[in-house]
Amino acid sequence: MIVDDRLRVQLHTKAPPSTNEDGKDSPKSASSAAMKDVFALGDNAMIPNASLPATAQTALQQALWLAKRLNKGDLDKEHFTYKNLGIMKYLGNAKGLVQTEGAMGDISVRAAWLIWRGAYLTMSMSWRDKILIPVYWFLTWAFGRDVTRF
Repeated sequence: MIVDDRLRVQLHTKAPPSTNEDGKDSPKSASSAAMKDVFALGDNAMIPNASLPATAQTALQQALWLAKRLNKGDLDKEHFTYKNLGIMKYLGNAKGLVQTEGAMGDISVRAAWLIWRGAYLTMSMSWRDKILIPVYWFLTWAFGRDVTRF
């Protein structure tokens, strides 16, 4: 779906052709208008002239921005802007990669793995998960296999 910079879905309409002076039809350009109270986020939303990655990071930033704007009631005050927070990848065997645009630059192997684990843990939703995930990690390390599949 095409959205504007405030994540409102754009409704595209094609105007009927009009007849010009010599009796021939001339097509009119399409017009667009934002649909009231209809929004799109993530992979489903495409902002014209903006190249946003199709990642969960983009969808999360859009959702948080939209929720904040709707709760404050000031949707027209500012537009959505994406901030690249970096890319993380777990490689297995306590190795990982972190790529950022900031001062940290690119980090690899053990430090990247620790950052990945920290981010994974902090993004967990419940306190139960925040407690159980490190326990599973420890048990997997201690027994050398996935303990969640007993």
